[in-house]
Amino acid sequence: MKRGGKASTAMLLATVLFMLPLGIQAGAQARDLADLMKDRFPVTQGEATPDDSDQTVLARFYRGRGLKPLWVEHGEANAAARAVLTVLGHADEDGLNPNDYAPASLPAQQGHLDSPEAQAAFETNLTLGLVHYASDVSVGRIIPTLADPELVIDRPPFDRAQFLGNVASATDLGALLTGLAPHRPEYAALKAALAHYRQMKAAGGWPTIPPAPKAPPPPPADPANPAAPAPKPEKTSDALKPGMIDPRVPALRARLVATGEAKPLPNPLPKGTNPELYDDALATAVKEFQRRQGQEPDGAIGKRTLVELNATVDQRINQIIVNMERWRWEREPADQPYLVVNLADYTLSLMRGMDVQMTMRVVVGAPFTRTPVFIGNMSYMELNPYWYVPTKIAKEEILPKQKKDHSYVVKNHYTLLSDWTSNAVPVDPSSINWATVTERNFHWRVRQDAGNDNSLGRIKFMFPNKFDIYLHDTPSKRLFERAVRSFSHGCIRVQDPPNLALAILALTDTPGWPEEKLRAEIGGDSLKHQTIRLKNRLPVHITYITTVTDPDGGIDFRTDVYGRDARVLAALNGPRPRKPVVPAAVPAAAPTPGSAPNAAPNTVPAASGDAPKAPETPKPSVPGVRTGATAAPATAPVPAAAPTPANANPTR
Repeated sequence: MKRGGKASTAMLLATVLFMLPLGIQAGAQARDLADLMKDRFPVTQGEATPDDSDQTVLARFYRGRGLKPLWVEHGEANAAARAVLTVLGHADEDGLNPNDYAPASLPAQQGHLDSPEAQAAFETNLTLGLVHYASDVSVGRIIPTLADPELVIDRPPFDRAQFLGNVASATDLGALLTGLAPHRPEYAALKAALAHYRQMKAAGGWPTIPPAPKAPPPPPADPANPAAPAPKPEKTSDALKPGMIDPRVPALRARLVATGEAKPLPNPLPKGTNPELYDDALATAVKEFQRRQGQEPDGAIGKRTLVELNATVDQRINQIIVNMERWRWEREPADQPYLVVNLADYTLSLMRGMDVQMTMRVVVGAPFTRTPVFIGNMSYMELNPYWYVPTKIAKEEILPKQKKDHSYVVKNHYTLLSDWTSNAVPVDPSSINWATVTERNFHWRVRQDAGNDNSLGRIKFMFPNKFDIYLHDTPSKRLFERAVRSFSHGCIRVQDPPNLALAILALTDTPGWPEEKLRAEIGGDSLKHQTIRLKNRLPVHITYITTVTDPDGGIDFRTDVYGRDARVLAALNGPRPRKPVVPAAVPAAAPTPGSAPNAAPNTVPAASGDAPKAPETPKPSVPGVRTGATAAPATAPVPAAAPTPANANPTR
């Protein structure tokens, strides 16, 4: 029995040694922290690269400092470690998850570093968590293009090795860490709003507005007169309008009191006050709410306004978090001119550094021909441009009108060209038997001649890109009066092209075009096509921000008309991307059941170039996503991945 017992003991010891880390097995004796750090961070070969793994970056860093720990002194977590744990524990203030950087077990470990193994694990995990946090709060947690193929932008680079060097040499570690987030007023406003909306959530949020009461059933038919026409049901309106008395009014007032647009009724109520009356003061509050949502401020509670009113506080929190992430993708602007188009706000801003030089309204791609997010460089402008109609528009929109009216092409100043080569010649439309022409055998190229009726107007602004997206004038000025302006085939129509052109010429130091000359060329009878090369290129940022800053420093919300918020939110709540790799081509995904009503189908965005036909007002894409402090509920449907716009044809 004793020999058997010794054999069993030996086997057990061998098993235990096998289960221990390799460094502890050697010699079966206690190891100090330095030895364990050697095992964790072996010598690395070659020069450092941005593609190095976290393990390699940490190995280079610790080897470079002789394996001396940052956070452990005399077997205990030092003051710097406690400061870092405090920062990581407050990552939620920037819309990030603290558990991604300092799991609950990590802060607890700092009081139990009673072995070299525990010290080495604490040291390594805290450094890795800090590197991940610093990268995420500085340049973003997700890879935009992997989250949504229409976000064709690269995050700013984050040098992990340089950051660790700065940490090791910092005389004020707190200042270093608090300075990691974007230094932009928009980001600061969102951070404050996130805290505010979380406070509102803790207080219970706000009430929802119930649907309109059902109309009473029609009175029964008169049995004494069966031949009489059936009684008509009583007419009702779903819309809640000023002057109405309605049981939904108290909930409406309470909703607007919660977010500050309205004031509560006095308590007790003055004699004769009807709390169900939609009075003038409440109408003013509703108009302010509508303005803050980018809607027509008409005071009527229709379907769109009701959707925004009934967005939950969680949805608003999520919307803020999503847009904080978007601002982290933006590089800090230098003191130079650049142009920003916010697709979700339908606005263009000409900037120099943080200073706004000019703003104006724009019309952007419709929900089914969405404008992608990317950065380009404007290098020239064209005066009195031709419009070469994309094939899709020519076949699907111009051809049916020409078949119905054989003079349509001529009346609308289109020219048929024999083919798509540089040697193409004009073709007389009257020489074609249009009855035999179909989309399948339509082979002509269609060009709209320069002039006031040209769909591109009298000027376009070019920043060459693979999507064939550009800014341009338009003869359809009436659309700029609308609050929602997503009507184009993808390109961006600008409200005031002459003044925009003059401002760009001045900011890029482009000579030879005084105001009188430019206005004469695009405002008179001249149809001369001219190209103006800019002396200095102008960066163009096509963005999609669904929260915008108010003049008072607060934030307003915009409808997520393209359904992009849910995709970014899903990525934020998902696993960390291992490598910042952008796929060469991202296939369009089939629509997901329950996705946003206006999420685009599994098709490539239409060619650039606006449709000649008058557009219809689109419905909001993702109902309810508007105001917010936290992410959308985990059960919220995620819209199908949008079709990659890389194959989009020229848009208008």
